[in-house]
Amino acid sequence: MKSKPSAHVQLMDTTLRDGEQTPDVSFDADEKLAIARALLCDAKVDRIEVGSARVSAGERRAAGRIATWARAEGLHDRVEMLAFCDGGRSVDWIAEVGVERLNLLVKGSERHCRLQLGKRLGEHVESIRATLEAAARARLGVSGVYLEDWSRGALESPAYVDELVTALGALGVRRVYLADTLGVLQPASTARCVRRMCRRFPGLDFEFHAHDDYGLATANALAAVRAGASGLHATVNGLGERAGNASLSELVVALRDHAKRPTRVDERALPALSALVAQASGCLVPHNTPVVGRHVFTQTAGVHADGDAKANLYGSRLAPERFGRQRQYALGKLAGRASLAHHLRALGLTLDPAAFDALLAAAVARGDDKRPIGGEDLPVLMRELGAEPVASA
Repeated sequence: MKSKPSAHVQLMDTTLRDGEQTPDVSFDADEKLAIARALLCDAKVDRIEVGSARVSAGERRAAGRIATWARAEGLHDRVEMLAFCDGGRSVDWIAEVGVERLNLLVKGSERHCRLQLGKRLGEHVESIRATLEAAARARLGVSGVYLEDWSRGALESPAYVDELVTALGALGVRRVYLADTLGVLQPASTARCVRRMCRRFPGLDFEFHAHDDYGLATANALAAVRAGASGLHATVNGLGERAGNASLSELVVALRDHAKRPTRVDERALPALSALVAQASGCLVPHNTPVVGRHVFTQTAGVHADGDAKANLYGSRLAPERFGRQRQYALGKLAGRASLAHHLRALGLTLDPAAFDALLAAAVARGDDKRPIGGEDLPVLMRELGAEPVASA
């Protein structure tokens, strides 16, 4: 009997596996271990997927180090690795490196089964059975089974999907990963397809694996949870092949604020985690990335700074303090009196009205000339203008 869904949405982070499918991204063993620690100990995600079987010698070293560390910390049951239906070779590889749980990749659409594997569904099920039996012999736990290209399978070959999932249930599988491998869904179709799976197979737990090809990964993930999915997959900074995967930080805040479904993730750990992965991957985080971008908590327009100063009129539930950050106010051509006053208070300076107006005009002029200006530039600009503070705060 399926257990009652938890109020918390399960989050499995696959930065160390799917995230490495980002072009030119490869984490070494030290980087993988540091990211694994940050994910499990600092951010407190539920589970992590640390790589794929049979990839390389470097993958073997990294997986082995993470497995050794996880056992010592009592976290071994939260570390997973991707396996393939390959006659037990993936199972043996994973067992040898010391990871104790695997996720099995199977074909979730008839077109993938027929055109990539060249098999009928019954033949594919037999290869799945053989791999699961090999995992049992090796005493490896099976966390879940990926239905690769499930979204197109659900849309184009639902009978194939139903027969496959029925077979998986008969083989003892209890958690199934619904992969929108090419990011082709939108929220309405996500909800419809996920709801159908949950109703048709009430004894199984379904998790949704979103890709962001249309920029809809977060929206689709929310739709999946509302339709009955018990878990979601994500990567830090949305790393992944093509347009990437669903972003961990976006999912955490969107689930809490819009779906009223909390996670166990520590939101204050997200900026540091983002910076760690950006450094290791070499992929810079765009300045306007939600939650973790450099400028997402910066107000530039003077009217916004004025509204904040008077009554926090431009604040929302997405407050910077949730993430250990602070609201900032930009100077430049759009700055107003409240913006400048904010920076002067931070410097402990007070100017008479005439000097204040002159300094604001100079800051706006620098912005007009495309010259950057920040709070640290104000004392120099004041000296250039001959503006002396009248008192220290």
